Amino acid sequence: MKLKTITFFFSLILLAGIPNSQAQSTFDYPFSPHENLRLRVYYNLGPIWVYAGYADLKTDTLTYDGKPSFHFIATGYSLKKYAFIFKLEDHYQAIVSKKGFRPLYYEKKTLEGGYFIHNIYHFHWEKQYMNVRTETSTKPLKDTILSLKKPLYDVLSATYYLRIINTDSLPIGDTIPVPLVVDGKKTTYYIVYTGKGTMEHKRKKIKCDVYKAVLLNSTFFSDTDPLLVYITDDQYRYPVYVEANIVVGSIKVFLMPYLDYKPHFKPHKKR
Repeated sequence: MKLKTITFFFSLILLAGIPNSQAQSTFDYPFSPHENLRLRVYYNLGPIWVYAGYADLKTDTLTYDGKPSFHFIATGYSLKKYAFIFKLEDHYQAIVSKKGFRPLYYEKKTLEGGYFIHNIYHFHWEKQYMNVRTETSTKPLKDTILSLKKPLYDVLSATYYLRIINTDSLPIGDTIPVPLVVDGKKTTYYIVYTGKGTMEHKRKKIKCDVYKAVLLNSTFFSDTDPLLVYITDDQYRYPVYVEANIVVGSIKVFLMPYLDYKPHFKPHKKR
């Protein structure tokens, strides 16, 4: 199993949606300061299940460049007992303005099997450009400038945008383009809304919105079987379950403590 793809897999597939006036006018933000979510990542091969790692998602608020903003932090680790095979330590953070939910700052710092990646993005929406700084174990520090004439996300801010999509008016089968900057390069992924689904655990049923995506030309994921993402169809919009078939076996991601999670906060009102 290639553990180095776990965190990128987690952050990438929780995407669906680009800014639109309807979503912004009808949805309150379902996340608020001090929301802490932990997801467990499992590798499955037939009857064999391996608890491979975990990812933590934390939300806070701050003022950035004079703008009231959300501060999102994501970390991912492989378990210590697998470190001799492949050690993973991933850190992501994004600052997103509350008004319009536009990314302002993004940083990715990962160490995966000895391979280091460091990205920093500064978004300047008023001037319609962004500064991109990239560096890896094999490529020297590089600064570039990209245009910002259309909506654009980093993978972490896009992850949270999925949770505020208004699915009441989203047709089943609708394909949604997601414009992204991944490791300093612009790209677009496409997510399909497949309608409502239900997760069951300990006789408990939770209604969810279900999304899928097929990642073509991937050396890790299956080219024919879609990634599946379940988001609770309630005011909190939790990412409770993710499933993906890979070249050998599958990966499953669960929100812990699975479907018994009880929130201790209220959704934040938009300004």
